[in-house]
Amino acid sequence: MTESNQLVPVTPASAGPPSTRHETFLPATADRLDLTESVAFFRRRFTLILGVLALCLIAGLAYAMLAPKIYTAKATVMLTDNAAEKIRAADRPESRQVLSNELVDTQVEIITSRTMAERVAGALGMGRGLNSDALRNVIDELEREVSAERTGNSYALAISYSATEAEASATIANEFARQFAGWELRSNKENHAESLTLVQQRLGELRAQAQADTTALQQYRIANNLLSTSGASLTEQEISNYNQEVAGARAAAAEDEARLQTALAQLRSGSSGDDVGEALGSTVISSLRAQEAEAAGEVANLGSKYGANHPQLIQAQSRLVEVRAQIQAEIGRVISNLRAKRDVSQQRMASLSGSLASARGQLTQNNSAMVGLSDLERAAGASQGIYEAYLNRYKELLAAEGSERPNAKILTLASVPAWPESPNIPMTIILSLVVGLGLGVIAAYIAEAIFHGVSTPDELERASGGNYLTSIPLLKSVEPKIRHAVTAMQHSPNSGFAESFRALDTAISQATHGRNQVIAITSALPDEGKTVVSCCLSYVLAQSGKKTILIDCDLRRAGMSRLLDMREHDHGLIEYLDGKTDINFDDLSDQRIFCVLPLRPSNEQPDHLLTGDAFIRLLDELRTRFDHIILDLPPVLPIASTPILASRADATVMTTRWRKTSRFALRAALKRLPADQVNLVGLALNQVDMRRRAYFERGDPSFYYKQYRDYYS
Repeated sequence: MTESNQLVPVTPASAGPPSTRHETFLPATADRLDLTESVAFFRRRFTLILGVLALCLIAGLAYAMLAPKIYTAKATVMLTDNAAEKIRAADRPESRQVLSNELVDTQVEIITSRTMAERVAGALGMGRGLNSDALRNVIDELEREVSAERTGNSYALAISYSATEAEASATIANEFARQFAGWELRSNKENHAESLTLVQQRLGELRAQAQADTTALQQYRIANNLLSTSGASLTEQEISNYNQEVAGARAAAAEDEARLQTALAQLRSGSSGDDVGEALGSTVISSLRAQEAEAAGEVANLGSKYGANHPQLIQAQSRLVEVRAQIQAEIGRVISNLRAKRDVSQQRMASLSGSLASARGQLTQNNSAMVGLSDLERAAGASQGIYEAYLNRYKELLAAEGSERPNAKILTLASVPAWPESPNIPMTIILSLVVGLGLGVIAAYIAEAIFHGVSTPDELERASGGNYLTSIPLLKSVEPKIRHAVTAMQHSPNSGFAESFRALDTAISQATHGRNQVIAITSALPDEGKTVVSCCLSYVLAQSGKKTILIDCDLRRAGMSRLLDMREHDHGLIEYLDGKTDINFDDLSDQRIFCVLPLRPSNEQPDHLLTGDAFIRLLDELRTRFDHIILDLPPVLPIASTPILASRADATVMTTRWRKTSRFALRAALKRLPADQVNLVGLALNQVDMRRRAYFERGDPSFYYKQYRDYYS
């Protein structure tokens, strides 16, 4: 009999891990795009992605259903040509655009102003029965919830209002549109009336001021003798007249003096005065000269007829003398008249010279007063100019009254919204789907990054450095109608589940070259399915005609005994090792092909019985009677005696739960199984979900399970 602690002899065929054919394969050249790994990643993390997506979708739907509903109604108004005139006033296109933007921004500010909100509240009667604080809150809400924006590059403005009730949002939005459409007209009328009143009041003040300034100017003119009729003062006009008259009087006086001196000079020279100019022109003297000539003719005629004493001659001579006396008297009067005329001319010239001097003195005083007159004239002119400007403005306002035009008109009134804007249910669902999908992918990448389990044979070999034996499928993934593994082995011996244990037997036999009488099944951690593997492997061996005994060595859990419902057996492994009972191995081995040595319930944990010589002797005895001895060992990490028990076996198999056992736990467990004492022939992936196995490496035979699963039917 071979000692239980003796390892399989090292031969050239077993000197190291058996080589596999795939180790000689060269890597395929990456000459095409291969998305298999990416697709496989999303397929194996589909549940996580779908779960996160469902959670986000549920959260989005809950928000959409439970969040307060906000309805937004929209009315459209258009700025009329009256408002657009400012834009057309610009010459350059860029100027028109700037003005357009400024105009639109101004209209938007008007729509969203507090004054507009107050008008809307008043028009809808929203302030009836409210105190000042409540009314202020209502107006604040109107001002906060209304908005306006330009539609493209047009003159259309969209007025939106948001409210918790659909009808209220439409009603208020339409009222904002109506108020805005009449805003400019009302504002123009109000501004026009206000301007007219202000101009009228100011016009009266300016009229009084202009009159007062004009009165002050005229009074100053009168007080300072600055009267004027043709742009110049009366004094200036008087001086001008005096200058002309003095010049004329001086010329006339000189002329009269000259005539007088000429006449006197003629008289002094012995002239009888006949040649005096004024006498020559006198009609009286001319008449007397005619009478003198007639009298002289008569005297001459009578003298020729009569003697010197003739009475007619004497009478004629007397009349001639008388006429000549009258001529001399008339000449004397002419000279006297010249002298009087000279005196009058001189007096007139003296008088005019005095008046001129007096006027010049007055002009000097007037020039001193002109300084104040200039100030008064400027003041009066400014007052009159302002008054005339206001008067013209008043006339313009009167002419423009009633000609105001609206600045905007309503294009479309808001209709009652059928769906709330917030939360936007379709958008919320779409956003939830997008966010959920994104978070799901992120969660999948995170889960993949922090995942430390083993999924494929290559990962198992890289993580452990050991030999991969086989993959054992999860029962419900291949036989969903069968609940228990032992039942599946009995009722479906040709299933893929049963075939996996035949593959495990074959792999163990190949790894040990047939030297595998005592096989230990263990795991790194509990709940990795080692007990089911032990039972099913024992059943497969027994079914092949080999005498097989299954020994439950897990004192803490006694999983095999519980699985096969043998804990109430009369005797068990501990009782035999402790010497409390005997087992008739002859009858046991002769009557049965498959035997089980269970563990009975006990409060004691006699690990020393399993690690001692009694257990070695038991194995030696069983080697002589059974072809295979299967040991269901406890996990390696929690139980210190597991490596010792594993060293008693010819071959040790460590089961690793698919995608559950951490590769770090696996490595820690392998470190506790020294290679010089424990013949670890390999590792088996347990509870592999064959439905998801195709999401992983294509080099694993289980990857193609869907293609050959019908082979087991």
